[in-house]
Amino acid sequence: MVLNSFVQGTQQLSYSGSNCIRNDYFHNDCHICVDLCPKEAFEIVRNRLGFIESKCIECAACIGSCPTEALHLKSFDPNAFVQSRLQADTLTCKKNTPCLAVFDRHHFITMALEHDLTLDLSHCADCPLNVNRTIQSVIQREIDGARHFLEDVAPQPQIHVLYEPAEPTENSRRMIFRSAVEKIKEGASGEGQPDMALTRAHQKSNSSHEPLKHIGLKAAIRKHITRFERTKRSSEEGLFFDKAVTFEACSNCGDCIQFCPTDALKATSDKHGILFQAGACIGCGICEHICKTDAIYSPDHYDLVEAVFERSKVLVHYEMVMCQECRCPYPYRGGEPICDRCRDFAKDFDSMFKLARDF
Repeated sequence: MVLNSFVQGTQQLSYSGSNCIRNDYFHNDCHICVDLCPKEAFEIVRNRLGFIESKCIECAACIGSCPTEALHLKSFDPNAFVQSRLQADTLTCKKNTPCLAVFDRHHFITMALEHDLTLDLSHCADCPLNVNRTIQSVIQREIDGARHFLEDVAPQPQIHVLYEPAEPTENSRRMIFRSAVEKIKEGASGEGQPDMALTRAHQKSNSSHEPLKHIGLKAAIRKHITRFERTKRSSEEGLFFDKAVTFEACSNCGDCIQFCPTDALKATSDKHGILFQAGACIGCGICEHICKTDAIYSPDHYDLVEAVFERSKVLVHYEMVMCQECRCPYPYRGGEPICDRCRDFAKDFDSMFKLARDF
C-alpha cells in the first residue's frame, strides 16, 4: 500500500493519488469509495486514502463514485462510453458495461438528454458485490438524482429501470460474479471494445483537474438548453454549485483560491478580488473549511446558464490601501486606514502601550 500522490493499480484498476480530493486537502473527509468497496480495498491512513492492490477484485463499482475521477478502469472509460453512445440500447452489466456503479448522475443525464435511457438492475439483488445492498443503493441514488434534474425538461427524457430479468438467466451468484470480471478482462485483452482512455488523456492535458463528466454534462445541457423550463436550480442536485463572499469578513488572503482543486476560484487580474465559475465547482467545501474568517459560503441555488456556459462572476473586490501603521497594503473596508493585524495588535497589547507611555 502506498499513500503518496502517484498512480497505483492492479492489472485493470488504477488509482491516482494526485487526483484524489482527500489527498489534495488534509482535512477533507471524502470516504465514498471506502464505504462502497465490497472488499475493503480502500482505507484511511493518517487522514489520507490508501489503496490496497491485493484486496481489489477489479469490479469497477467504485469508479462512478469518485468526485474527481481519481479511479480508472483500463478496459472501460465511462466518459468515452457516454460520448460514443449513439443509440438507445439497454445498459447492463451482462452485456455492454461493467457494474452500473461505474456511472453517476452526470453520465445518466448526459445520455438521457440524447436518448431515453434504460438501465438493467435486475442482476443487482443477487450480485455478490452488492453487500448489504450498498452498491444497488448507490446506483439507485444516482438514478433518482438524474431523474429529479430532468423533471422540467421538455419533452421529458425517460430513464427506465428494469428490476426483473427480461429473460431467464443462470441464478448462480458465482456465475454472475465470474461473468462480470471476465468481461472486464476481455476488454483489456483486446477482444472487447477498444479502450478509449478519454478521462486520463484529459487529466494529463488539463491542469485544472475539472472532472470530464462535468465537462461532458455541460456540453450536453448547452446543446439542449432551450428544453429547460427553469434555470434557477437547487444545489442539492449535486451537479453544480454557487458561492458567495461576505465583504466585511473576507481578508483577501487567497487561501480559498490556492486550495480549490478545480480552479473554480481564481484571483482577479489585479489580485484584489476573487472570481468564481460555477461550472467548475464540484462542491467539495474546501474553500469554506479553509477560510479563517468564515467569509465564503454556498447559497442554496445556482444559475444553470451561468454554470453550463462557464461564466465567471466577481465574488468580492477590494481597494488596496497602505496601512498607516505597518505601511503594508491591505483590503480597505472603510474607516481609519489600519489593517486588521495592526488593529488587533493594538487591542491585545493596549495595557503595555499605556504602561510604556506612563513610564
